[in-house]
Amino acid sequence: MDRDAESRYILDMTQCEPHTALSRAFEHGKWTAVDYEIDAGPGKMLFCGPDADAPPLTLKLHAKGWHAIYVGTYGGPSYQAGEMALFLKLTGDAGYTYSTQENFRPGKDIVPPEMVPGPADISEAYWKSADLAGQDILFHRPESGEHGESPTNVSYIRLVPLSEAEAARAQRDRSRTDTRLLIANHDSGQHNYWSYASQQDMRNEFETFRGSDFKMMLWGCSLGLGTFYPSRVGTEQVWTFGFRGRRAVSNESRDRYRRAGFDPLRGAVECAHEVGIEIYPQVRMESAQLPPNHLNYGGPGQFYLDHPEWRCLTREGNPTRGLSQAFPEVRAKYVALLREWVEDYGADGVNIIFCRSWPYALFEEPVRASFQEKYGEDILKLPAYDDRVLAHQAGFLTQLLRETRQMLDEVGKKQGRRLGTCYVLPTSYKLPDFPDLGPLTSCKCYGMDAETWVKEGLVDHLAVHMEQVAPHDGSGAVPILKAFQQFTNGTRTQLYADLYPRRQSGDSMRIRAKTCYDAGVDGLCFWDTHGRISRLSGWAMHRVLGHKKEMDTPEMERFAKSLFRCVPMRTLDGYQMDGPWAMPSDG
Repeated sequence: MDRDAESRYILDMTQCEPHTALSRAFEHGKWTAVDYEIDAGPGKMLFCGPDADAPPLTLKLHAKGWHAIYVGTYGGPSYQAGEMALFLKLTGDAGYTYSTQENFRPGKDIVPPEMVPGPADISEAYWKSADLAGQDILFHRPESGEHGESPTNVSYIRLVPLSEAEAARAQRDRSRTDTRLLIANHDSGQHNYWSYASQQDMRNEFETFRGSDFKMMLWGCSLGLGTFYPSRVGTEQVWTFGFRGRRAVSNESRDRYRRAGFDPLRGAVECAHEVGIEIYPQVRMESAQLPPNHLNYGGPGQFYLDHPEWRCLTREGNPTRGLSQAFPEVRAKYVALLREWVEDYGADGVNIIFCRSWPYALFEEPVRASFQEKYGEDILKLPAYDDRVLAHQAGFLTQLLRETRQMLDEVGKKQGRRLGTCYVLPTSYKLPDFPDLGPLTSCKCYGMDAETWVKEGLVDHLAVHMEQVAPHDGSGAVPILKAFQQFTNGTRTQLYADLYPRRQSGDSMRIRAKTCYDAGVDGLCFWDTHGRISRLSGWAMHRVLGHKKEMDTPEMERFAKSLFRCVPMRTLDGYQMDGPWAMPSDG
């Protein structure tokens, strides 16, 4: 939807108010204006740094009717500025939209060369379509978290009027329920990215899901038994002290919600329900990391530190870094944590990530004793990958899920509803000497008996985590999805494909989503959506990937290809940008 001839460009960002918050220089409390020119004409972009403490700005749109809104931002060379971060919203929006610079990594991301911005390019991304009658745009910048250290830029706004048919479709899409096939996975990084201290902070995180194809959020709030909220079962995250960077930001984010008396998990549950999606709090069964991060970094929690006797043991009797589900006390602690989420917080279900933090049971005393009792043999004298050994070890994780289901049924009965389960499984990893057993190799290697989970009704939503990128049409995932489909078909378990990579063009997403749907999945899941929601054009495509029957229509293809473009600058800050000496040579 380039439609330049129909477009109205707002190139001069110094039209923003209050004018007293604008300057040509770097001044405290102000945004810095810089001249530039593109083919559409000359303009003035705005920058704002993390130490400027500048106020929000309002851009008067003077528009009526439905328009597609595109946002131009400039990040400069990556070595100079890093990732840009901008907050923006229409005056009628309940929360800000996050926007970070959409750069791409050739070789790792699936994008055509023309989508990779150069140091003299503005990145133009589709934001959304809306009725602009009586509406203006507000710009702000993050005040805390990792992105609180990012610079901010807004270069221009482009408005494209929609036809009556286009406007009607946009409105219709927001009320559809048949396309609600998507699961978002905020895998705990969101707490450090933005940092929450109020319900409005949390509302900013969730507002972008309103009217989308998403039906569920997996909300990462616990690494092991270390939590990102004030839990009565686990212990709040304690990050390595004395080091700057991410560790310090993590501690500051925790301290920020403590000072404000804000509970991030309670806020997340309320906001999810406000925008009409279910929320399943998530645990990753984290273990101790390597020094200097070994002292509770990543938060296995105090329970982990207090009970070294409940670690998984190797065949030689050496402790590993993970707690073993073979111990009833460990399972009981995890079930108590999950109970807290649905009983105290009103969540709709629970989620466990199984594609990290192995092992879950090895050769601990309960494993050895129960194997001896069942088979009359010493498990240590059998080959490591004997079928009976693998099945027996996997049984302890299955027992955790049985106890979880029992707890959910108990709580759900009191609440008059069914509480769901969602589990995310690996497909791309195994131990070096483990035999190749086909698409389920990762599950069998790391003790996950997904077939039994499905057969016993222990899992409602099964997400298959695949990191394969090649080939670009996503066909490499088909054999894996078919293998899972063989035992999920005809059951209450819904099967989801985790769409990778995180960064790809809108059209790549469309093609790969169609491949997954054609393979028979019920829906799609997206790892690390907390990092995806701020990439405006990419997120615009994510929001409609539940349009299962429309993935290969000409309209969807045109939409997917219209979401992002690089716009070269003729001049910037008074310098020509199209010659051999455009860039500084000492950067």
